[in-house]
Amino acid sequence: MKNIEIIKVKLRGIIDCINKYTHEATIQVVLEALSKAMEENDYEMILFLCQEIDKWYSKNINKIESNEYVYNKEVHRDNLILIKDIIADLELNEKEYRGIFVPLSKKVESSILSEEKLENLFNRFHQIVLQLRDRYNDRDTLDVSDEYYVQDLLHALLNIYCEDIRCEEWTPSYAGSSSRQDFLLKNEQIVIETKKTRKGLNNKVLADEIIIDITRYQMHPDCKKLICFVYDPENRIKNPRGFEKDLNKVTSEFAVKVFIRPCV
Repeated sequence: MKNIEIIKVKLRGIIDCINKYTHEATIQVVLEALSKAMEENDYEMILFLCQEIDKWYSKNINKIESNEYVYNKEVHRDNLILIKDIIADLELNEKEYRGIFVPLSKKVESSILSEEKLENLFNRFHQIVLQLRDRYNDRDTLDVSDEYYVQDLLHALLNIYCEDIRCEEWTPSYAGSSSRQDFLLKNEQIVIETKKTRKGLNNKVLADEIIIDITRYQMHPDCKKLICFVYDPENRIKNPRGFEKDLNKVTSEFAVKVFIRPCV
């Protein structure tokens, strides 16, 4: 893997050197844009702006070297060589650098879109269940009657959006519940935990179960967010929006989001 920080240090040195030499508007725009591109890890923009600096240096190097008021002429000549070397490195190792220079804006957008899509899926889950029940000529169908069916249907739907879904099997220690599967979305660093309400699963029992899940997944190396999807078609949970609000939390290291659906 190439050392991105070394490239950035070299480019910042070139920017500082040119800034001390001139405040010419055309090159200042390029330098400011390059600083921003490095902050955002935008490979294409960094490469393009390096090429613009190369053009500017190639056009102005003779003027710089003939200027009696410039005392560090050799530094500018070195910068011209250095910027060409950086460009050659970026172009030669384009595939590798594209994998490292992931724009921060795209990372944020990807994360937001992923959660929005998941929330939309949860919001429509009950509608999908009802649609599956209504088949032509009473043909066999999937009746989401227990937690295992919720897992199966959700797993199938997650494949629409997620490329890497990993099933995590475990047997919780609390009473009245058997083994189940949670889903790790490794790329998004999200674990989705599914539940279906049933007789005896009141607000307190559900809250205790989710607290156990939170404790477990806070220590999971690939989980930065735990999403609990609770399918409650019979509206057994009292004040579901308040229940969600009480358990939702966000910290710099871990987040919890609870969805009780369908909405009432």
